[in-house]
Amino acid sequence: MPMRNLMCTWILECGALPPLLYFSTSENRRNKSGGKAPHSKIQVHMRFLIGIAVLLCVQGTDAPLRFETTSDGRHVVARLPADFAGKLPAGRLTQEQGEAVLTLSLLQDKKPGPSMFGKYERSGNELTFTPRFPLSAGATYRASLTVVGKTTSLDYNVPMAAAKAPPKVVKIYPSADVLPANHLRFYIYFDRPMRGGAELFKHLAILDEKGKEIDEPWLIEEIWDEENNCLILYIHPGRIKWGVELRQLMGPVLFEKRNYQLVVRGEWTDLEGNKIGKDTIKKFRTTAEDRVRIELGDWKLIAPPAGTRDALTLTLPKSVDYRSLQTGLTVTNAKGAIDGTIAIGKDEKSWHFTPTRPWQAGPHRVSVSPDLEDVAGNTPARPFDMDLRTPKQRAQKLHFEFEPR
Repeated sequence: MPMRNLMCTWILECGALPPLLYFSTSENRRNKSGGKAPHSKIQVHMRFLIGIAVLLCVQGTDAPLRFETTSDGRHVVARLPADFAGKLPAGRLTQEQGEAVLTLSLLQDKKPGPSMFGKYERSGNELTFTPRFPLSAGATYRASLTVVGKTTSLDYNVPMAAAKAPPKVVKIYPSADVLPANHLRFYIYFDRPMRGGAELFKHLAILDEKGKEIDEPWLIEEIWDEENNCLILYIHPGRIKWGVELRQLMGPVLFEKRNYQLVVRGEWTDLEGNKIGKDTIKKFRTTAEDRVRIELGDWKLIAPPAGTRDALTLTLPKSVDYRSLQTGLTVTNAKGAIDGTIAIGKDEKSWHFTPTRPWQAGPHRVSVSPDLEDVAGNTPARPFDMDLRTPKQRAQKLHFEFEPR
């Protein structure tokens, strides 16, 4: 009998785990100081297998819907009638194609919310959905399968994980403590994925010099990076741009020559319910608003010596958006793009490129994306907030030429 079936039979008939799964050596039970020792890798692995077995036993591999747990996270698997499955594309489906058949929603007050985004794949008669973001511990989700007008649903409560070290704010960008009063966005990096949803904005605040919280400063749009560890947080553009009704009604979020604090509250939890614990604070002071385009003529390039792997350096007169500096500059020579690593300097006012191989003599170029932004959203092509009555500026050259010395 396969191990999975044997395990299911034991659990269902005996109401307990097989004795083997309780195995631990005396060395694992106690450490030298007499306290409890951490679980061995075998124990952790067995617990993971047990979790999968319990899920399969309860839901059944032949059921039309089931939740599965793998090392990559949790998935929803729908078993489709053969004739119906054959009408769907094999392999990857679009979000629209997948949602027409299978949806996964967070239950709030026993009512399903919007369908979650994720990846749909059909293999044979099974359609698998992998959510874009990991499921939150303690939350309940509903999977719904619709075939020929008939809908079948299955609810799943994500078990609480064992408590572990609290999550941490790793870094906040811009790193500079002086920002223009029309500053546009922050990047908040965590050491793990955090719990999302509209409530996350309750854990974020800007305080003025008197410690008073600024009302409604944020664009309520949840944006995470590809690894789900960085929140991209926008101050509402409607309170930045001149002539916009929201700014006229509520005023700007930030005023020049004042001190502020960005606060990430300690009540915010990761996906397993662990709280940060204490507030994380970034202090900064504002200068006058910056409403001009990035002038590349103000940048300075320091060329590296030929035959070395010394860094090429660009020094910048004002802070440039952190993620723009990671993606908005490329180095090429006559043979094409040059591979290397990027380092970003203090206050995002310098950019350093170290090639994988030594520099060769001859012409080189640093190309600048027209979409590269400073911290106020201005680009080399235009200011973030442009008065249409102002004469259009002449386009500027979007590259630097240099030769290794």
